[in-house]
Amino acid sequence: MKCPKCGTDNPDEAWNCVSCRINLYWVTQHYDGLAGIRERHGLPETVRSPSFLVKAHKDAMDDRAVRGGNIENKVRSLARKVMRRSLERKDPAA
Repeated sequence: MKCPKCGTDNPDEAWNCVSCRINLYWVTQHYDGLAGIRERHGLPETVRSPSFLVKAHKDAMDDRAVRGGNIENKVRSLARKVMRRSLERKDPAA
């Protein structure tokens, strides 16, 4: 799955982008709207995630890995289906 924010290719099972750490479900649902708002206000389409947030996410994911890793639950499974449908509508070649 390609991150709509930074363009990085992510494994299908990724919940957050491996590069910019943005939540992939959120970004597939809301990124276009946010980018449009930023454009109307004369701001760049994207901004870098603050380094403390990237570190906090990395630390949380490392801690989760120690406790058993990414266990897929029903909510995340459903969210992945929604993300894939959303991305397919945007890029029929995907």
